[in-house]
Amino acid sequence: SNEIAITVSTNAAYGYNLSATVGNSTTYNNTDLTHTSGSSAGKFSSIAFQSNSSNYTSSFTTDNTWGYSIDSGTKYNGLPLYSDTTNIATLKSTDTTPATGTDTVNFLIGARASTTQPTGDYKNVINFIAVTNPVPLTLEASYEAAGKTKYNGYYKLQDMSTAICDNAEVLDEGSQMQAIDTRDNKIYWITKLQDGHCWMTQNLDLDLGVATLTHNSTTLYHDDTDLGWGSDTATTSWTPANNTQTVTYDSNMKGTFSSLGISSTEDNVPKSLDVGDWYYAGYDGTTLLTSTTVNYLTSDNRVKNGDIVTVNNGNGVDYFSTAPFATNGAHGHVGNYYNWSAAVASNDTSSYSSSTYEDPDNNPQNSICPAGWRLPIITSYSFNILGDNEFVNLNYYYNNKASNTSVGLEASPLFFARGGYVGGAYLYVSGNLAYYWSSSVDGKTTAYNLYMSDTYIHPPYAGYRYYGSSVRCLAR
Repeated sequence: SNEIAITVSTNAAYGYNLSATVGNSTTYNNTDLTHTSGSSAGKFSSIAFQSNSSNYTSSFTTDNTWGYSIDSGTKYNGLPLYSDTTNIATLKSTDTTPATGTDTVNFLIGARASTTQPTGDYKNVINFIAVTNPVPLTLEASYEAAGKTKYNGYYKLQDMSTAICDNAEVLDEGSQMQAIDTRDNKIYWITKLQDGHCWMTQNLDLDLGVATLTHNSTTLYHDDTDLGWGSDTATTSWTPANNTQTVTYDSNMKGTFSSLGISSTEDNVPKSLDVGDWYYAGYDGTTLLTSTTVNYLTSDNRVKNGDIVTVNNGNGVDYFSTAPFATNGAHGHVGNYYNWSAAVASNDTSSYSSSTYEDPDNNPQNSICPAGWRLPIITSYSFNILGDNEFVNLNYYYNNKASNTSVGLEASPLFFARGGYVGGAYLYVSGNLAYYWSSSVDGKTTAYNLYMSDTYIHPPYAGYRYYGSSVRCLAR
C-alpha cells in the first residue's frame, strides 16, 4: 500500500467538501491501474465504488484489484471515474472552518496481486477536489442569485425552485420574505424552515372561477399552478367546476352563504369559500387564545365593534380583525376555505378511494398551490420521529414535539391560524380549531389534515372531504 497525506487549508466559514475521482480525458479513461509497459495482462481492476462508507470492502477478496482507504487502511473502496457526474467519493466534509485552519486526511492506496501478475509500475491519475461550501443566502438573495426578476416589486412564487430553497438559509430575521402569486397578484410571506423546506407562512387565498392575470382565464395552467409538476405530468390544466363563494354578513355579523357541501354526495366536487379579509389574532408571544365551542363570524351572538368581531358576552376576547394584528402582520390572514377536491385541483376525486398513508406516491400529484409549490404529505402518527409527515416535522422542530399545546405552531415563524372549517352553510369553530389539508388520502370519503386546538395537535386527522379547510403550501 501507499499513503498520501492530503492537506486542506481554508478559512471558509461554512467548511468544505473534499472528494476524489480517478482517470482523465486523455490517457486514463478508466478506473484501472495499468502497467506502464502497456502489457494487456498488466492491470489492476478497481473495486466497485460504494457511495455508502459502511459498504466498503473490509479486505481485498479478489486478485488484481485496487482501492483506497481513509486513515484506517482496513476498509477499501473504489473511486468513481472523473466523468461520472452521478457519484462522488467524499473523503471529508465539514460545515465549519477547521479548528486550526488546516485539515489533513490520510489517503491510502491498496492492491492485491496474484502470483502471476506482471511486475513493474502501474499508474492512473487520482484527482483531489476541495470545494468550499457556499455561504447560505436569505431567500431573497437566493432568488437574486438564481437570476430571477421581480414582478410588481416582488419575486414570484411561481419562480421558486429546489435550488433556490436549498441555497437559502434556515429562518432568521433576514430569510422571511414576501412573494407574489402571479395568478391574482396577492402577496404571501414565505420562509425557509428547520425541516429544510420553504413554506408559505400564511393561508392560501386564491379565488376559483376568477380570471387569472396570467392567462385572463378561469382555467389554471401548468405555468402558474401546481399542475403537471409531480408524477401526473398529463394534467397540465384545470377549469374548476365551481366558483369561490363569498360570504354575506348581516348587521349582526352573521355570515350566510351557499352550501360548501353537506354530505358525502358532494365529496368529489370542488368548492371553496371566501369569508372576507379577516385576520386571526393568534399567539402574541405571551398569550395563547383559549378555545371555546362558540362559532366565530357566523353565529348569532357575533357583533361588530369597530374592526373587531368579538364574543357578545363581555369577556373582551378578540379573535378576528379586519386589519392585521401587529404581532403577526399579514401572516394571520385566514385566507379561503377549500374542500379537498378543490385543494387537489380536481373536479372528480372519486378514484382516490384507498389510503395513501403508507404510499405517498399514490397521493394526488396536483393542487391549487402556485407552480413550484404543493400540499403537505402525511404518513405518520408519531410526534417523536421525523419522516414523511410534514406537519409532524414542523411540530417536532417548533412545538417541542408536544401534542397538548399549539403555541409553537401559532407562533412565529409558522403562524398557523385556528380558522375553523366550513360545513354546509356555516363556518364552524373558527377561533377555536384549525384544519389544514394534506394531499394524503384516508378513504373514499375522507382525507388527512392537520387538526389543532390550543390544547391538542393531531396530524393526521381524517376529515370529510366535503368540509372546507385551510391550505398551506410548501415548495416542491
